[in-house]
Amino acid sequence: MSKKACCAGLLCSLWLVAWAVASDRVQFRVGAAAVEITPFGQNADWDGGISSSGVWGERFTDKNGNGRWDLGEPFEDDSANTSLDRSADQKYDGIYLAGFGNDRLATGKHDDLWARALILEYGGTRIAIVSVDLLGYYSDAKYYGAAEVRRLLDPKLGIQEVLIASTHNHEGPDTVGVWGVDPLHDGKYPRYLKFVDHEIAKAITQAAQSAQAARMRLGRTDPEHSPSLAGLQTRTEGRPPQFFDEEMRVMQFVGIADEWKGKNIATIVNWNTHPESMEDENTILTSDFPHTVRESLETKYGGTAIYFSGDLGAVEIVGDGGQGTRTRFDGQDFPMVKDDKGKSVSFARTEAIGRDLAKAAVQALDQALWSAVSGIEVKKAPLAVPMDNEGYVVLMQKGVLNALPMPTIGEVPKVSTWVYAITFGDAQLLTVPGELFPEVLYGVARHRRSDCPVADTRRPAEPAVWERMRRKYRFILGLTPDEMGYIVPGYDFLPPTLDVEHGGLKEAADLCKAKGVPNHYHETNSASSQMARAWACIASGLLDSKMPSSPACKGIKYEPVGTSKP
Repeated sequence: MSKKACCAGLLCSLWLVAWAVASDRVQFRVGAAAVEITPFGQNADWDGGISSSGVWGERFTDKNGNGRWDLGEPFEDDSANTSLDRSADQKYDGIYLAGFGNDRLATGKHDDLWARALILEYGGTRIAIVSVDLLGYYSDAKYYGAAEVRRLLDPKLGIQEVLIASTHNHEGPDTVGVWGVDPLHDGKYPRYLKFVDHEIAKAITQAAQSAQAARMRLGRTDPEHSPSLAGLQTRTEGRPPQFFDEEMRVMQFVGIADEWKGKNIATIVNWNTHPESMEDENTILTSDFPHTVRESLETKYGGTAIYFSGDLGAVEIVGDGGQGTRTRFDGQDFPMVKDDKGKSVSFARTEAIGRDLAKAAVQALDQALWSAVSGIEVKKAPLAVPMDNEGYVVLMQKGVLNALPMPTIGEVPKVSTWVYAITFGDAQLLTVPGELFPEVLYGVARHRRSDCPVADTRRPAEPAVWERMRRKYRFILGLTPDEMGYIVPGYDFLPPTLDVEHGGLKEAADLCKAKGVPNHYHETNSASSQMARAWACIASGLLDSKMPSSPACKGIKYEPVGTSKP
C-alpha cells in the first residue's frame, strides 16, 4: 500500500469515527421515571409526622377515634411548617384533599400518587416534563414549585426547561390552599410540598440519567373509533354548550440501541376530563382513573406510563354531579343510585373506567405511526393579565392563596405565567396554565352556546388555536406550568360577587336560569376574566410567530423569549 493510499484510508477512518461521534450526539434521546409522592406510610425521604391511620400530618390526639384530626383536638404544631409558611402557625397541617369542599382530611390510601418525569433530548436541547397526581402546582410559589425543583437539580444534567403538569386529581392533597378546614384557612401542608419538590427533582434526575436513544410513534383516537370512550365526558351541571374535546392522544418511545433496543421507554396518554370519579365523599388517597390507565399500559408495554390532562375546563367524568347516562364500564354495570353516592361511586367503578380508557389508548397505539425526530423546538412567552377575581384577592390577603404574589398597596394584582409550544417530529405540544374550556381551543366562533342569546356578553371571540397547531399530532398539556383556575370564554364569562360574610364568592346566575341553565360556578375559580383571550392570543402567536389581528387580542402583550430551534 502506498503512503498516499494509507493516509487516505486513515483520513477516511478518522472521518467515519468523527461522523459516528457526531451522530451519537444528535440522536433523539428519551428518559422516563416514576417516583411516589403519596403522603402515606413510611418513606425514606419523609421525616415529618405520620398519623395512626398512616396518613402524613402533624401528630394529634384523636379523641373521637375517627382516624382524622377534628377542630378542637390537641395537636403538635410543627415549627418546620411555620418556618416555610407563616400561615401554618397554630394551624393543623395535614393532608386536606383538594377539589371539592372544605375539611376533607385523608384517612387512608388506595393507590399511590406519582411524579412521572419525561426527558426529551436532541442535540443541545434537553427538557423535562413532569406529570404529578395533584390538583395543581405552580412554576414559582415562593417556597415550592418548579423554581425550587430547578434549584434542586444538578446543573450537570443540562436541563433547560422544567415543566410541571398536574393531572388535576381531586383525591389528593391540597397544593393550592383553598380546601383547608374552612374557606378562610390554608389547606396546604408546607413540609409535604417541600417533599414533593424533592421527589419531582428525583424523578427528573432518574429520567435524565436513564435517557436512551429512541424512536417515537404517535396516535390518536376518539369515541367513533374507540367506543369505550363514548359517553364518558359531561359538562358541569350541564353547562352549555355540550361541546367536548373528545380526542385521546398517545405517544410512545421505544429504545433503539443496546439493552433498550426494541423495549418501551415510555407511553404517554393525553385526555380531557376531570379525574374525580371518586367524588367528594371519598377520603382515601388515590390518583383516580389515571392510576388504572397507567397500570394497564405498563402491564402491556412495560416502561413508564404517563398521563397528562388536556383541555378539561367544565368537562367532568360521567356520573359526576349526576350528569351523563352511561353506567356500564369494562363490561360491568355500575348503576347510579339517586342521592346515594356511597352506592354509586366505588373504586371498582373507577378502575373499570380506567380500563376502558386504557383500551382506547391501546387501539390508538395499534394504529400509531412512527415519526422521525430531527430536532426539538421550544417556544415560550409570558402571560400576564389583571387578577379581577375579588375572592382570590381576599384569600391572598388571608394567607390562603399565598402561593400567588401579593400586590403592594395601590398595585393592581396580576396573574403571571407562561405558555409553551414544543415541537418535535410530527408532534406538537401546547401548554395551558389552567383548566381550559375546550371551545376556546377549537374556536369560540364555531363552538359557542346558542341556547340563550341574551346571555352573550358581546366580548369578541377568542381566536381558534387548534387549527394553528400544524403538526399531525397535537397534544394539550393542561394545568401546565401553573393552575390558574378555569379559563372561560369571554362571551360567557359572568363574574361572581364577593360574599365576605360566608368567606367566598357568590356564583352569577345565568340569564336563562329559568330554562335550567346552571349558575356560573367556574368563574368563582378563575383567576381572571381575561385569561381566555390572553392564552388564545399568545398561544396563536407562538404557533404563527405573530399575534393574530383578532379584536380579542387588542391590548394583549406578545413577547416571546428564549426560543430554542432544531
